[in-house]
Amino acid sequence: MQNPTLSAKEVKRLLVRVYKKFITKEITESQAQKETYILNSILKAIEITDLEERLQEIEKTLNYSND
Repeated sequence: MQNPTLSAKEVKRLLVRVYKKFITKEITESQAQKETYILNSILKAIEITDLEERLQEIEKTLNYSND
């Protein structure tokens, strides 16, 4: 099985797809909730990872400035 890496933009696209499938009755409310929960969890992980990386870069820059 592949190890997919998603961007926030891709997760947004998938969330819209779930919404469209729900409003057109292609999936149940329960299925939409499950998919949305998983996608929101992925989105939160992406956001946290991006913030950690940005913070590390800021800290690195500040440490070089203080030397």
